[in-house]
Amino acid sequence: MKALILVGGYGTRLRPLTLSTPKPLVDFCNKPILLHQVEALAAAGVDHVILAVSYMSQVLEKEMKAQEQRLGIRISMSHEEEPLGTAGPLALARDLLSETADPFFVLNSDVICDFPFQAMVQFHRHHGQEGSILASGWTLGSPRTSSLACASSCSH
Repeated sequence: MKALILVGGYGTRLRPLTLSTPKPLVDFCNKPILLHQVEALAAAGVDHVILAVSYMSQVLEKEMKAQEQRLGIRISMSHEEEPLGTAGPLALARDLLSETADPFFVLNSDVICDFPFQAMVQFHRHHGQEGSILASGWTLGSPRTSSLACASSCSH
């Protein structure tokens, strides 16, 4: 199974931290935000993570290649030459995502929550497999979950 993580943003709201570090590599609970996601995806059976990169892509690539072997997964980069918005990176990574007919996840890189990846795949497979989206608002005292999606293919 695969996942596409959108990591191309500039992280302007986190400046000055993001002047020298891309937002997905800013630490949260002593670990880069992105690593929380990648580890949760690997634990759920994802064996190929595609990072839709733009800003500071070399730094992201170097850090995640170091994690690739440790986690036993494949990590690929899909490079945006210019900002493509939210859906543009999905189209740009179409070839990588459609190598198999397995469902795949799409995430924003700055989401921190208890990722229900396994439950989401089960739901997706039992409800038509066209596309499933998990989103919820923020509530005081509870984790924020948003912008997780599981889709069947990129061919539509």
